[in-house]
Amino acid sequence: MRNLTSLDIHKLLEEIAYINNGFIRNIKSSKNELYFLIYRGKEYWLKIVPGNYFCITDEKPVDTIDFGFTTILKNALKGKKADISMHNSDRILEIKTDKNTLVIEMFSKGNVILLNNGIVERALFQRSFESRVIESGKEYIYPLGGKPDFPKMYENFSEILLFSNKENLVKTLAIDFAIGGNYAEEVCFRAEVDKTKKSSELNKEEIEKLKETFKEILAETQPNIINEETFSVIRLKHLEGERKYFDSINEAVKEFFEKEDEIKNGYNPIKIEVNKAKEKVGEYQKQIDYINDNYEDINKAIAVIKNSSRSIAERQEILKNLGFESKGKNLVVYAIPNLEIDITNDLRYTLSTLYNKAKRLKKVDVDKIKTNVIKVRRLKVITGNEWYSKFRFFSTSLNKLCIIGKDVNQNESLIQKHAEKGDIVGHADVFGSPFGVIKTGNAETKEVELEEMATMIASYSSAWRAGATNLDVYFVNPEQVTKTPPSGESLKKGAFYIEGKRKYIKNSSLGIYLSFDIREDSVKISVTPYQPDKPFIFLRPGNKKRDEITRKINRALSQKYGFEVNADYIDRLIPQGKSTIEKIRLL
Repeated sequence: MRNLTSLDIHKLLEEIAYINNGFIRNIKSSKNELYFLIYRGKEYWLKIVPGNYFCITDEKPVDTIDFGFTTILKNALKGKKADISMHNSDRILEIKTDKNTLVIEMFSKGNVILLNNGIVERALFQRSFESRVIESGKEYIYPLGGKPDFPKMYENFSEILLFSNKENLVKTLAIDFAIGGNYAEEVCFRAEVDKTKKSSELNKEEIEKLKETFKEILAETQPNIINEETFSVIRLKHLEGERKYFDSINEAVKEFFEKEDEIKNGYNPIKIEVNKAKEKVGEYQKQIDYINDNYEDINKAIAVIKNSSRSIAERQEILKNLGFESKGKNLVVYAIPNLEIDITNDLRYTLSTLYNKAKRLKKVDVDKIKTNVIKVRRLKVITGNEWYSKFRFFSTSLNKLCIIGKDVNQNESLIQKHAEKGDIVGHADVFGSPFGVIKTGNAETKEVELEEMATMIASYSSAWRAGATNLDVYFVNPEQVTKTPPSGESLKKGAFYIEGKRKYIKNSSLGIYLSFDIREDSVKISVTPYQPDKPFIFLRPGNKKRDEITRKINRALSQKYGFEVNADYIDRLIPQGKSTIEKIRLL
């Protein structure tokens, strides 16, 4: 079974540190998997497969089973603020709350142990070894031979190396430095030191080269998969083969380990698509059979709807007794799911339409499905390296740079460091609004540009989460924005006091366009308040969760162009709260 090395775990934990200090809202389990719903500004599902891997997953777990052990974990951890860390450089995760520590052993067959002040409260598996016993009521003893954390190993690199009694250098690096075989081979390769040498045979220059190379791989992050069979968090120069690179370690882990789970569990994407087509054919056939068998009753129901001499309530009561319901211009059939008959069309036309849909699906092109499934690839997202790239930004339709803060820290920085004389500062008339700055370059700013900036500020305010469609936004000069409130008042971080007259843009509509500038092996995604001349997807406040919107966007891209992008990146562009996709134009 494939599993994460200590170095993989170390780097992945650094990457997902944004979930630390979050609240555990729920815990679910499925087969050998544990899922932790962690809230820190937004919800994240942390998936852990003991003895194997862990990652942040976009999907809410399905087919979960609450075992007795899961219930115990919920009682101990649910609602608690938690941090996830690694025990030294061991392949052991620790989820710590104010009272408990949950130990997840990521080696061998894996285990999950709930501790209270170092004492085992409950273990998923009670086990006995020569050097330790995992049993309720006993002290939890970490495996013998544990190593210090990676920074300490770097500090004491020479001592650890020279005191090793392993038969060769590559084994010393793999075991005594806890980095595993592939990374040990890579250190030897980059340092140009013979891996078959014993540690005691190394000279001072070789030791120094090895130490600096060890530091180099600790600092490097370049997640990739080689030949679909080797996962690495750095570029393994000593290995040849086709490489697939990822924007994050988390995405690479999901691709590599979850694909193995799918293969192991008999997942076949082509078969799934074919089965979907067959199921749809069956659904259409049931609808066709129902209409043929109930042709007269359906026509009677349509006549009832069109009979304006009766009240709506009377017509609905008659329809209900017949097994129907009126919904706009459609006749809803209770007995058959998803069957809505357009009463403005002849019933024979409805039958003909269903026949044609079923006929097309019966001729399902397996080769085409196979091509579509296989060709979907992950494109790298192009990100800027300008000083304002860390903020939200766009250019107006007249080409002025507009910058918007993402949080209170960025609001503070944007106003105090980057708002210059002649610029225009914007803010929505609602608590929870970002500040925005139009960089005018001392040129006149047109009304349309203020309207565009107002739309963006309103869209990234708390109004989106509230489901609002319009919001007032005002604009002032930078000199009117101060950190000095009137006497007796105070300001929180990221807040400012506005002096003097404000220019309002009333009823600014909420909505953003995500546009896609597609290159050969990369894509640039921009956000604008106006319709771009590139392929785009238009979002407005709605009733769909962020992860569902993200999946729909990637599905649309994969179906049209055969690629997806990092879901985390799309998620960062979407305003907080629920949304709806109002328009898609992919050329």
